[in-house]
Amino acid sequence: MIGTKAKLLLAALIVGGAAFLVLRRHSPPPQRPPPQQESEHGAGIDHAMAAVLAMQRAPEGNTPCESAYNAFKASYDVSQSQDTKALVLKLAPREEFLAKCAALPAGAQACLVPRYYARHRDECDRTHATPETLAPMVVLLQRTAPIAEEESLPTPVPAGSTAVH
Repeated sequence: MIGTKAKLLLAALIVGGAAFLVLRRHSPPPQRPPPQQESEHGAGIDHAMAAVLAMQRAPEGNTPCESAYNAFKASYDVSQSQDTKALVLKLAPREEFLAKCAALPAGAQACLVPRYYARHRDECDRTHATPETLAPMVVLLQRTAPIAEEESLPTPVPAGSTAVH
């Protein structure tokens, strides 16, 4: 049979294991690491995109024309105050913009609102007013040439290659 010392040793192991489980269950959860601070790179992207973000976050108006004006004005103001690349190069005074916009077809009015345009791009590309039509109201930064597919994707470098592209 088992001796007294062995019984005591077994009892000590059982009590110690139980104490460990009880204490571990009641210990506080591990601390979460502090949230990361904004990176310099992220702040640079936010700054570069400030005019776009302002356009997307502009308040809705009572009409599509008023919403469009609010978006263009917000973008214009941010590009001026934060010295970022301007998307809105020229903007007519509010009342003039609203009057000229109201003369456009309803579909074209809706497509002037950046948030609407983003959700209905295909429809708006078919019905959207041309830059020449919009010029008396707003002049937007235009892409001068389309990005060629080979320019938009980096050239893959084979594994183990020492070539510099």
